[in-house]
This record gives sequence, structure tokens and C-alpha cells, in this order.
Amino acid sequence: MLKIATFGCFMLSRLSQNEWRELVLQWEDECARHGENFDEFAVASLPVLEELACSAPRRDAAVFGLSTGGLINVVCQANACFLPGYTGKVLRIRHIVLSPKFDFSDELELSDYEEALVGVFQGALGLAYGEMPSDHVKFHLKSPAERAFGAAFTEALKSVRHFSNVAIKGSWIYLSKA
Repeated sequence: MLKIATFGCFMLSRLSQNEWRELVLQWEDECARHGENFDEFAVASLPVLEELACSAPRRDAAVFGLSTGGLINVVCQANACFLPGYTGKVLRIRHIVLSPKFDFSDELELSDYEEALVGVFQGALGLAYGEMPSDHVKFHLKSPAERAFGAAFTEALKSVRHFSNVAIKGSWIYLSKA
């Protein structure tokens, strides 16, 4: 069995209701430092994530965060389910939201953004081999920049023997374990 460490050192952590509240305080502060209003930040995704994070815990779906230095830099929804056309479970990673500093700070480099996305991808693979066992992983990308990164990411993974299928279709990255 493939070890999580094979994919790097990034781990996604399931967020409890209290951890979600801490995230909101952190991100409100980040928005305020940049003269922005948190209530206007990521309005399409944060309410979906908040509802899931603050509801009764589920084994097959949760909000996960990627932290660096004690701060949550990325959150996303992960759910493992059976989907038509697949053998085995599919782990879907949706509503990937980077912290406000990625939207508003002039101090971050492209490499910071890349590291955050790589962390989500590596962390999701760790989930597929651990907490949310799944034969397939799908990542939903939200922007042309994320899709360009996803295309490079999938190209690099095509030579990795741990996957029988690696593709990008529309705004989705598809991975199937070998």
C-alpha cells in the first residue's frame, strides 16, 4: 500500500465547528489588514463550507484545512461517495478557497500559490489512502489560473506508476489509483 508520505509532507486536517470559528476570525483579520470586508470574501463557497463544518460530523464528507505555521491557508470540501461510471469510491475535492492574503496581498509570489495548491492535492491523496479511502480522486478547479496549474500537475503525474488514469477535463482533474 502506498504511504501518505510518498506524496509529500502536506496533510489536510478535518475542521470541527470550533476550528471553523477560529478560521473565520483569522480570515476576518486578514481581510481587515488589507482593507477588505470578510462578508464579501468567497461568498459562493464559504457558506457551503460553513454549513458542512458546523453540522453533525459525517464520515463521508467534511471541510478540511491546510495549515502552515499555525494559520489555515486553504480550506476545501472533501466527500467520498460512489458515482456512476466508477468502480469504488470517488473522493471529490470542491470549494477550494485560499485565505484572503492570496487575494489581497502584494507580498506573495506565484510559488506561494503553487505550494498551496500542491498542498491540497497532496493532502487529498493522503485522504484517499487514509481517512477517506477512495479508488479515484477528482479535484474541481475554479479559475483559468487553477486550470493551467492543473494541466501541468496532471502532465507531471502521468508518469507516476501509482495512477492508472490521470486527466484534466473541463474544470476537473481526474486521478485513478493503479
